[in-house]
This record gives sequence, structure tokens and C-alpha cells, in this order.
Amino acid sequence: MSQTNERPAEAPAPSTGRVVVGVDGSPHSLRALDRAADEAVRRGAELEVLCGGAPPRRSVVPETDSDTERMRRAGQEVADAAAERARKRAPGLTVTPAGVREPAVDALVRASRTADLTVVGTRGRGGFRGLLLGSVGLRLAAHAAGPLMVVRGEVPEPGTARVGDTVVGLKWAGATEPVEFAFQSAQRDGSTLWVVHSWNYPTLPGVSLKLSPKEPPEETKRAEKFLAEAVQPFRQRYGDVEVHTAQHQGAAAENLIRLSDGAERIVLGVRRENRRLGLQVGPVVNAVLQHAACSVVLVPVP
Repeated sequence: MSQTNERPAEAPAPSTGRVVVGVDGSPHSLRALDRAADEAVRRGAELEVLCGGAPPRRSVVPETDSDTERMRRAGQEVADAAAERARKRAPGLTVTPAGVREPAVDALVRASRTADLTVVGTRGRGGFRGLLLGSVGLRLAAHAAGPLMVVRGEVPEPGTARVGDTVVGLKWAGATEPVEFAFQSAQRDGSTLWVVHSWNYPTLPGVSLKLSPKEPPEETKRAEKFLAEAVQPFRQRYGDVEVHTAQHQGAAAENLIRLSDGAERIVLGVRRENRRLGLQVGPVVNAVLQHAACSVVLVPVP
């Protein structure tokens, strides 16, 4: 991977969109808030800080309207405090706090339908120590209608750190949405873009495949061609982005997790799979969400 570039100091540009971040006052959500503020500044977007209510409790005593209103007011206080933190981090940024009655997941899924980017932390106040990604993040990964960023790792102060690489993992031909998102992100922050694709030979029990050391296998050539065709439409449009491609023989999740060390973000396309327990993401996406060293962005692919 390339050497990281200096992170430029940024000032809010004229507002053209909206970034939504979910907060609950936990350290993970505050890191997500800081990252969302930085993303909003880069995009010239407004920032909406959303704190949802708790899911309906399981009790023989029904919740009253006054109960839900108390939760909404408590959520509004959390959102107000978080919005003030965002304004201090990014002076001039338009920030709107919102405490809502509906559960956080429902509110964020609804907001994701119109947001340019939805941002959450890895865990909230309800997280268990052994759970690497909280239930809100997992459910949003399966249901968010637009790009979703799950913030992992530390978030440096603006202008104090260097920008790591943007890495986009490709699986499907014709899935242009994650590639374009990655190009746009790299253009905004000056990061180097790596477009990667992993492949494996079919596993045949009891068969050991031996390759000639002199010539690249047909699968390698096919992977290189796949990457070149995926990147080509964007090279001219984003001519100022330094872009590289890399094919990898082996497990995709393992390779992406390795590349996440020192990266700015991992971008993945996601097609939700309708399984017995409802919509779910695939095993590669789930593994990267759980173990990546940097933030992960999921971009819906039709």
C-alpha cells in the first residue's frame, strides 16, 4: 500500500447534502459523531445528530405516552450535547440534533433513505464486552437504504493526522456503486485508492492443484481484467485520484482485514440476503465489520 498523505485542514463548504449519525452518549457513539462531523465537512453537507428511544420493553405493564415522551426528552438531551460537541469540532458546520420516540434502528433506517451517509459506532450503551459490533450496527448493515459507515478505531482531531488509503473490495461485475463511492471519498480527502478483488480455486476433496511458476494462471488474468474494466469508467472522471488495483488469491475477508491496518476506510458493496432470520449480510461483510482496523462503509448494490 502507498504511504499515507497529510490530512488537510478543512472548513465547511456550502451545504449540499446530509450526513446522519446515531448517538447514545457512549464512547463508541461519540467517536462516530466525530467521524460524521469530519465527513460532513468534506462533503459540504449538514449533520443530523439522532438519538432514538429504547425498543418497547417486555413487561406486563404497558408503556404510557408519558413514558415514551420522557424517553424522547432524554434522547433530545443526548442529541443536544452531541451536537454541541460537533459544532466545537467543526465550527461553521450546520448541525441539527433530534431526539425521537421510535427505536434507534428504526429511526436510522428511515433516515438512511434520504441521507448521503449514515454513521454509527461499533457498540452503544447496550453492548456486551464480547460483542464486537452492536445490535444497532448489525441491523443497520442489513437494512440501511443508503451508504452506511461503521466507525472503528480512533478518530484523530482534524488536521492532526495523515490520511490512510481508501480500499474498495469488489465481488460482482457491474457493481459500480461502491467503486464510485470510493473514488469520491478518495477525491475528497486526497487518499490513495486501492481497488481489490479476491478469488479462489474451487475446492476439490483430495485434489492438490499445482501451478506452473512461469505463467500466471488464467484466473489471475481474469481477475486483473475484471479490475481493469471496473476502474476504467472512473479514471477520467476522477483524474486527480491516485488509483491502483490488486488481485488476491485467497480468502477475501482475511485480505480486506489485513489491508484495513492503517487504511482510512474499507468500502464494500452489499446485497442483502433474505434468510430464515430475515435480511442479512454475507459472511465476508460480516467478518470485515467485526474485525477491520478502520471504518467500514457498506454501499447498497441493486
